[in-house]
Amino acid sequence: MNERAPTELVDLERRAAPRQKRSQDRIDKIVAATKHLLERGETDAITTSSVAAEAGVPVSSVYRYFPNIYSIHRTILEEFKAETDRIVATILEDPAEMDWRVSLSNMIFGLRQLVVENPSYGAVFRLTLTTHELRAVREAWNLRLASVLSTRWRQGLDGFHNGDPDVVARMTVEIYCAAEILIFETRDRPENAEAYFTEALMALQRYLEPYLD
Repeated sequence: MNERAPTELVDLERRAAPRQKRSQDRIDKIVAATKHLLERGETDAITTSSVAAEAGVPVSSVYRYFPNIYSIHRTILEEFKAETDRIVATILEDPAEMDWRVSLSNMIFGLRQLVVENPSYGAVFRLTLTTHELRAVREAWNLRLASVLSTRWRQGLDGFHNGDPDVVARMTVEIYCAAEILIFETRDRPENAEAYFTEALMALQRYLEPYLD
């Protein structure tokens, strides 16, 4: 049985920062083992014990660096967030991407490929819907991504008009997140995932058209 998060806040911070390469290697091994379990669809059965067994390390080694399984999930989620930020920044900062529809399509496609190539990202992202502590991490991330878009639109980029950039940016991010979960859950049926991807892109374009030139 998975370690259920209690109603009070759970510590998601790593217990010890690696000072030696050996320590970092062990952390990497623990995180990689958790990813393998997530990719096999064993999300609800993952515990620190199962991670230790998969990584081939003592359970005490897991607890040395991570206070609980949710802390490992957060580490993976932070990695996913960093990759997402990189994709978004690369596209938004490209002077060749002048048409917001092209930029939007490229961002959504890039993020989709990221999840396709790293199934553990989609699995841990889905956990943010059901785990209180991880939901808070996702909420902070969504707010930051929305801030990137709203700041851009407050500067008049993409021809933004007739709306509150903060509200529109937040809704844009929320629509994407909901679509990402749905696309991930249908990954074993490529034709359905493709259809949902197309619909999600169309929904975002239709939503943004009244605000962007």
